Amino acid sequence: MPKPKSKQRKEKRPKMDKLAEGVVLSYKQSEFLAHYVTEQGSILPRDVSGLTAKQQRRLAREVKRARHLALLPFTQTI
Repeated sequence: MPKPKSKQRKEKRPKMDKLAEGVVLSYKQSEFLAHYVTEQGSILPRDVSGLTAKQQRRLAREVKRARHLALLPFTQTI
């Protein structure tokens, strides 16, 4: 009789702190926005950042604004 297959679990990535309710996202806070950008310059996905959909959309918009004003790099070379 064959053994039952065990379900493989994906390793969960450590989630970052969620935004507090009083925090206002702004493109001017480049150090804060940099926490939600990977080393290669891409925005962290929602399941990793732990943000709600609305917060993730705001974050993406503000990161793109900061990139356009050269406050954040589009890509970071290694």
